[in-house]
Amino acid sequence: MSLSKDKIFPILAIFVLLLSLSASLYVHAYQSNHSVGSTTIIINDTKFDMNSLFSEFHSITIETDDGNKSGILLSDIIESTTITCPSCHYYTIQAADGYQQTASWSDMQQGILTKEKRSYFPHLAHAYWVRNIVEIEAI
Repeated sequence: MSLSKDKIFPILAIFVLLLSLSASLYVHAYQSNHSVGSTTIIINDTKFDMNSLFSEFHSITIETDDGNKSGILLSDIIESTTITCPSCHYYTIQAADGYQQTASWSDMQQGILTKEKRSYFPHLAHAYWVRNIVEIEAI
C-alpha cells in the first residue's frame, strides 16, 4: 500500500501540530511550576527575596556593549550562601522558560543580577544574559 503526496502531507501536518501542542503544554507547565514573575530566586536550594537581596547588597553599575547596567554582583550573592569554596564551582543560571547558561566563578565575579531578575556579564556573549532568572545552582 503506497501513500500518495495527498495523504502524506495532511498526516505530516497533523504530526507537526501535535508535536507543537505538546511542546507548548510542556513549557506552560514548566513555567507554572517556576512561578514566572515571582519576586524570589532560588540559590542552591535556598529561596531569596529579590527585595531583600537588593537591600542587603551594594548595587554597582557595569558598562556593557548595550549601555550601562546596574545590579548586585553575582559573586556577592553566592558568597552569602552556604556554598563552601565558591571558587571551586561552576554555576548554572536558569530562566523560568528552562533556558540556562553555566558560568565560572571568575565570570560570577564580573556578572550582575538586576532587579528585573536578569544577569549581565560584560565580558561574555549575550547568550549569558539570562532573563527572568528563577534559580542559580552550584555544580
